[in-house]
Amino acid sequence: MMFIVGQMLTLARDYRAISQEELARMLGMSQAQVAKIEAGLKKEVDENTAIRLVQTLGFPRGFFEQEEDLLGFGSSAYFYRKRATISAADRRRIHSLVNLLRIATKRVLPHVEIQPKRPLPSWDIENYGDRASNVARALRAHWHLPDGPIRDLTALVESAGVIVISCEFGHKTVDATSLRLAGMPPLIFMNCEVPGDRWRFTLAHELAHLVMHREPHDQMEIEADEFAGEFLVPAAELGPQLSKLPRVQVRDLLPFKRHWKVSIQALIFRAFEAEAITEAQKKSLFVRISQLNMRQVEPEAIERETPGNFARMFQTLTDTLHFNSDELASLLEWGASDMRALLPLPNLPPVRHLRAI
Repeated sequence: MMFIVGQMLTLARDYRAISQEELARMLGMSQAQVAKIEAGLKKEVDENTAIRLVQTLGFPRGFFEQEEDLLGFGSSAYFYRKRATISAADRRRIHSLVNLLRIATKRVLPHVEIQPKRPLPSWDIENYGDRASNVARALRAHWHLPDGPIRDLTALVESAGVIVISCEFGHKTVDATSLRLAGMPPLIFMNCEVPGDRWRFTLAHELAHLVMHREPHDQMEIEADEFAGEFLVPAAELGPQLSKLPRVQVRDLLPFKRHWKVSIQALIFRAFEAEAITEAQKKSLFVRISQLNMRQVEPEAIERETPGNFARMFQTLTDTLHFNSDELASLLEWGASDMRALLPLPNLPPVRHLRAI
């Protein structure tokens, strides 16, 4: 007999994009039987079914025996950033990917230690006049950031102990999601397909959630965008810079894009919020953006930043603690193909801010 935790079966099935009906057919069971296992009403299967289950879903037996809870969209710890609606199937796939990587991180953490160089605060926006921009300015001051652009936002966020994980979400309308859970470093999962300028804005948006938001509410996405804009491009700095121009035009914003490392479209919003342009000018600039076919692809792409903490965790395991591939697979309860697909194992960067424990 094989013991099965129902949620782990659901996780494996969703990650492989297999329906309950399809899995039941592959296992020679009824869909009702699979549903009972996933609901925790049936906790064991016979040995023949166990062998077929492992072969079908591609995870070792130990994977299905892990006592783990799955975190879903909408929980108080789980903030989900998207630019458009997605199908239920795509949603489940992304949800399963995030949970797989979260559980893997949890299993590695007892063997390594992340040593933050700066604190990651948890602040109430009410203490800052209910303005996310005030929180952003306070965090820049709290972290002793100089005026001007943030050179490498990903490195800055990681220096506060956050683990940024670059993922293949397989869906371009989902940019990122973040988790702040007891007993774990904060986690931010980023879509590796987003361009460099949106990567930075999205990462600042997720940072806002980690700093300001503990419970979901209707205004939190608006607040996170306001925080991101001010954190990356302070209005007090951008406004005087733009005031030197006789008239703000799209071509004038290219040097500002290079300087601040944000999109031209984000700069237009920031210019309006800094009162450097009027509402009518903002609308006119966006019309011009459309005329130039720059809504989706802007000129002079910003290089996408590369996270390091997640990769360095595994480098510590392999280089310092001398885990081989079989030992790592046993630790994670994954197969070799999933490790190759999901983990940053080859060409690892130097170890910094981590030590083996």
